[in-house]
Amino acid sequence: MIGVILAGGGKGSRIGDVPKAFLKIGRKQLLYYSIETFYKKADELVLVLPSKYVEEWKERLRSKYKNIEVVPGGEHRQDSVKAGLDTLKKGSRIIVIHDVARPFCSETLLARVVEGAEIYGAAAPYIEPQDTLKEKDGEFVKKTCDRKNMVCIQTPQAFKEDIIRKAYQMAYKENLYATDDAALVEHLGVKVYLVKGERENIKITYPLDIEIAKEIMKKWKKAG
Repeated sequence: MIGVILAGGGKGSRIGDVPKAFLKIGRKQLLYYSIETFYKKADELVLVLPSKYVEEWKERLRSKYKNIEVVPGGEHRQDSVKAGLDTLKKGSRIIVIHDVARPFCSETLLARVVEGAEIYGAAAPYIEPQDTLKEKDGEFVKKTCDRKNMVCIQTPQAFKEDIIRKAYQMAYKENLYATDDAALVEHLGVKVYLVKGERENIKITYPLDIEIAKEIMKKWKKAG
């Protein structure tokens, strides 16, 4: 059993007033890209959206995607993922968590992440940073970091069910918030296995990212 949580509760404040899940890339809204990739691989799928859009999207998705649960998210991404975890029935072998703001997750990347979680308990994809990394102190450089051991983490991230549920339980008990799910698992004391990610698996954050996404989509269409 594979349970999937698609986190789409982000407001997209850097792009405009429309929540990121509903931005259009080509002819489709952003959330459809993730739904189409993950739906056929999941035994159970939960889509988390801003609360005011939940009923509308339940109706929109009902005819084509019968096994998707649409639930309201929370104030932070972590709260939205927790809402997804609370909705998933217990009994999934692996739970996969993905941000709908990343529309170009390939099926091969998903397979690698799931395999990593099955073997090691927790897995996350990474890419190597292209730029020099520096730690800052106010408006000045504190030090230059050794890029050799630094990575940039993506989603989807995958976990054995008992590990991710324990990690979230501990996080809320200790009032701990993190920017990704792997960080909560690390706090639990579980090592997260790193899977080679993909450069095209970009996160839509700024207006320029939409233009980059359109170019990636053209490439994918040519390859298909």
